Amino acid sequence: MERIKIICAAFLVFAISSSWSAQADVREVFMCNYLDGKDLEDVMSARDFYVKQAKKAGIEIPASFVWTPYKTTATSDLLWFSHHENLAAFAATADAGAASPEMTAVQARFDSVVKCNTAIGTSNLIFDGGELDVTPPAIITSNACNLKPGVGAAELEDLWGHVRATLGGMEEYKNGVFYSHTPITSSSTTPDLFLYGVSDTVTDWASKRAAFAASQAGLSLGRHFQAVMECNNSLWMGQQVVPPQE
Repeated sequence: MERIKIICAAFLVFAISSSWSAQADVREVFMCNYLDGKDLEDVMSARDFYVKQAKKAGIEIPASFVWTPYKTTATSDLLWFSHHENLAAFAATADAGAASPEMTAVQARFDSVVKCNTAIGTSNLIFDGGELDVTPPAIITSNACNLKPGVGAAELEDLWGHVRATLGGMEEYKNGVFYSHTPITSSSTTPDLFLYGVSDTVTDWASKRAAFAASQAGLSLGRHFQAVMECNNSLWMGQQVVPPQE
């Protein structure tokens, strides 16, 4: 019975991610913990080596972001996200790196700093307020969600339309974006999808929550979410690390 559940869950995730594949970029995720005596400064040093080696090898590397815990029960010390235009771009970068002695040295450098698990998934923009202006580090709301029985791509598209209509009518959400991440690689415990929102500061995030809770439209959207999925949420601090920011 457990095997049947896993197969069904995997098929559902594949069906949802495939239905969005034409517009989705691919996000490579590394869930990492520091080795003894290491910290974020060591990761950034490894990042510098990564950028240098990629230039030497003539390999174009993807834009990457690092998240560190703010308010979460997650056990990872940091999350590293690399963004690829599509699955073919991810594959080309992976194969080029595997064939390059310079990039093999990069892997060894990171392995001396952190121990990571890795996965990939498709990323889809759901809502863009159009006026996002963030001074790093940004505040990231992360929701790990499992779909209710019977929910598929059609129900999710209906929910995303409700999200756009509701958030688009709130002044506080003009400085924000909201997007989904659907796993391509997964295990029996991997959530069906992740939902992420971006705010400039904790105050900006709090003002969004207050506006949402005070609005009848927001409460209606909240009920719609509850009918479609169950989520655990957390807060992270995120910044772009590749290319290095001034």
